[in-house]
Amino acid sequence: MLVLSGLGIFFSALLLIYNKGYKSANIYLGLFLFAFNFVTLSHYLYLFNNSPVVIAFVLSIPLNASAYTIGPLAFLYVRSILRDNAKFTKYDGLHFLIFFIILAGRLHLNFGSWEEKYRVANDIINNSWKSLSYAKLNLFFTLRINYALKGVHLFIYLIAIWGLILTYKYKKSSIEAWSNQQKIVKNWLLFFAIIVTFLGVFLSTIGFMFLNAKDKLSFQYEGNILFSLIFIGFLLLLLGLVLFPQILYGIPMEKPGLKVKEDKAFVESDMENFSLKDDYIDKIRILLEDWKKDNKFLEADSNTFSLAKDIDLPLHHITYFFNHINNEKYIDWRNRLRIEYAIGLINNQKGYNKTIEVLGKECGFKSYSAFIQSFKLVTGKLPKEFIKDIKN
Repeated sequence: MLVLSGLGIFFSALLLIYNKGYKSANIYLGLFLFAFNFVTLSHYLYLFNNSPVVIAFVLSIPLNASAYTIGPLAFLYVRSILRDNAKFTKYDGLHFLIFFIILAGRLHLNFGSWEEKYRVANDIINNSWKSLSYAKLNLFFTLRINYALKGVHLFIYLIAIWGLILTYKYKKSSIEAWSNQQKIVKNWLLFFAIIVTFLGVFLSTIGFMFLNAKDKLSFQYEGNILFSLIFIGFLLLLLGLVLFPQILYGIPMEKPGLKVKEDKAFVESDMENFSLKDDYIDKIRILLEDWKKDNKFLEADSNTFSLAKDIDLPLHHITYFFNHINNEKYIDWRNRLRIEYAIGLINNQKGYNKTIEVLGKECGFKSYSAFIQSFKLVTGKLPKEFIKDIKN
């Protein structure tokens, strides 16, 4: 169980650091995985670990209030995917109000003396758990109120998550047939809600049993079963992400006011709903053609982020388009455009008198080797060989 919990923390950190797809929404997902793992691991250590040093160390980490972030983070993740909008508004901060209150109430213990934390750890290991309700654990809430509030808080957010999913499921849409990506993510969100509900029920049960147990020994058998079920559920959640990485791109569904440039004039499209189907794909291709005409690919720092900004589309729509729809990855597509531009310069005799290095930089390549490699990959020849054949 400790190994799986460590794997979950590692995976959540990896999701936050190496973030692909719908990056903003995946931050909520990564933080949810981290918070849930930390809460589960800390409770597991309280129950099964007999080292006061280890427990005192856990008490030193100012994340004991993380249980109050599990529900909000799961809710914000689901909402971001369904609305195709991961913006964190000023009112969203209210979701974490209880977290900050509990956190403030525990800071005196987190940053208190080691002797005090060691004494609390010994009480957790050796004494009746009912005696742990003294105020020193939290300045604002007793232990019993704190654990009861955790369960109620999580239950409220589970209801909110299911409300979002069911509202979306039965919402009338002008889209008759969903794309494969949409079906995968819709099924994932349903699976995510089921697993989170499963995990939330058992985690809350552990909290209530914790309050009513006389001591560790009287709770360890039941607790071991509950923790086993929790880690199985969490493993299924991780397997879903590993087996279906398309999940990380979200549902590209709503984008009002899509701008399409035709003959240098902007035309507003009144699209309230769209999917990555033929109509939307065609509009993306039109925008890319206009982007190409402006030679934006020649900019040395051109990437998917700058492209998304230039054509006014969400980044995760662009990454999904190149990774799953287009026949070329973005880097290959951009480099091919640069080489075609270089060939145009050579054919027009504008590249004859330039060094290969200068020609490469003019075409957007930062290094000589990158230009040589891309040129040969596209044409099958080195630039010098190509120029020589043209001259002859």
